[in-house]
Amino acid sequence: MRLIRNENEAGWVLLETVVLGMIVVAIVAAVGIFARTALLAEHSAARMEAALLVRARLSIMEAELDLGTLPSRAEDVIVSNNVSYRMDTSVMRQGDFYDVHIRVSWQTLGREEQADFVRRMRRHERAEKQS
Repeated sequence: MRLIRNENEAGWVLLETVVLGMIVVAIVAAVGIFARTALLAEHSAARMEAALLVRARLSIMEAELDLGTLPSRAEDVIVSNNVSYRMDTSVMRQGDFYDVHIRVSWQTLGREEQADFVRRMRRHERAEKQS
């Protein structure tokens, strides 16, 4: 029994197999790139959210310092966008200045990440109006 009917058809079967294999490889690569992009977007969003939460915390601490409340050491957990952010705050006083160090850590898609933020604060004095 002969499967190939014509000698001209012999090369086409191999060519079709190679082309089909290349299409499958291209599809797998595209899905892999899409998955990697989605993973990077998730990590980037969590990192940006952490930075914004710390920035808000530092701004509040600076405003409280101007009102007379001294910054203090604290540990907080904030949940935002289904991600838990753990903030460890430490404060060192150096003369009139307060060096506030916040380490924030979180976990996204099974991967633990952390970032450190430092801000030097000083209580601002109100200027008296002179008449």
